[in-house]
Amino acid sequence: MCNWADLPHLILYEIICRLSFFDDIFIFGVVCKSWQSVVNSFEKPPLPPKCPWIMLAEEREQGNKESQTRGFFNLSDAKTYDFNLPELVGRKCFGISFGWLLTIGTDLQINLFHPFSKHLISLPPQPTFCRQFPYEMEPEDLRSIFVFKCVLSRSPWNSETHQYDPDCIIMEIYGEVRTLAFTRPGYKAWIDIESPTQCYDDIAFYKGIFYAVDVHGEVFACCSDELLACRIDDNQKVGATVVAPRPKGTRDVIKKYIVESSGGLLLVSRVRGGHLYSYGDEDQEEVIDNDPYVTIGFTVLKLKRCTQAGSKYKYKYVKVHSLGDRALFVGNNSSVSLSASSFNGCKANCINFTDDNFEFYGANGGGYDMGVFSMEDRDTSMPYPVESLSYFSTPLWYI
Repeated sequence: MCNWADLPHLILYEIICRLSFFDDIFIFGVVCKSWQSVVNSFEKPPLPPKCPWIMLAEEREQGNKESQTRGFFNLSDAKTYDFNLPELVGRKCFGISFGWLLTIGTDLQINLFHPFSKHLISLPPQPTFCRQFPYEMEPEDLRSIFVFKCVLSRSPWNSETHQYDPDCIIMEIYGEVRTLAFTRPGYKAWIDIESPTQCYDDIAFYKGIFYAVDVHGEVFACCSDELLACRIDDNQKVGATVVAPRPKGTRDVIKKYIVESSGGLLLVSRVRGGHLYSYGDEDQEEVIDNDPYVTIGFTVLKLKRCTQAGSKYKYKYVKVHSLGDRALFVGNNSSVSLSASSFNGCKANCINFTDDNFEFYGANGGGYDMGVFSMEDRDTSMPYPVESLSYFSTPLWYI
């Protein structure tokens, strides 16, 4: 009888070439070490997964050592798969689409990493940001809180040259006041974006423009062409301009996300309750008393072109009552909208969320505030593994 682990690598290579989806290739590598070695050496351009996965928090082995294995929960079959990823040990991770992660460790080096291909692109380290904390901080703390959010303009890997793409722009929210900065593969430092505000919550890239929303709900825009023309060694400044006003009735403590969906931009507001949130209104009737914080609902607004004469804003807001076939994914990742009917395990007209409330992680870390919110019945379900906690790198969407 044939031993599957002893199949010639050439045959395994031919099998991988006939697989169409990232998920299948990823699972292929779990069969045994021999098959995993073929996957790791495969030169095929990185593929995105056919369905969102949840990359679970880093676990600890006996002796309190961090495990080199990371669990990935697959929505399509509701199973968890373990993968050997020593490159992620002790590093905070952010999901940034195209199958890539952004990571930062206690070495304060910032990388782009693709778990399937094992491609790693080094970005400028944390000390090269213009704005640093005004007081000394331990590397463990900087790893946990310095980077807040990240988004890409395109895949950072050029499938023709098999090298990084120098025209990929990486935009981040960072630092104590959560301001904007960008860099590109090959750059030596991060460049600040001049802005009339700070305390940003999220970023999206849409039709050649980066859009960022602050804690007040105001939306700002920055053109990628201006960023591509900007060099580290010149004195050219790149700025963000306001394009949408603060929505009526919003609060700064309500988390905001901005996401491209069906050819438009959505402003998604996440309302939390619990011990650590007190709005002084009827929202608290829905709170579970034992939770320090818990997501109790979402509201969605669409940015619509403003035609009012004399308005300084490019967009106004329209209330969204249904997402139709779309499913949104928010948390420690680039906010994403997908067609639910195109992916197994996705529910239409729902918002899928993971725990990104790092300011209030508890004694065991964060990660439990995750689930699915239905826009139709306004209820939240918890179909994902919730016992996955971390002090610095909670579960995130891997898309």
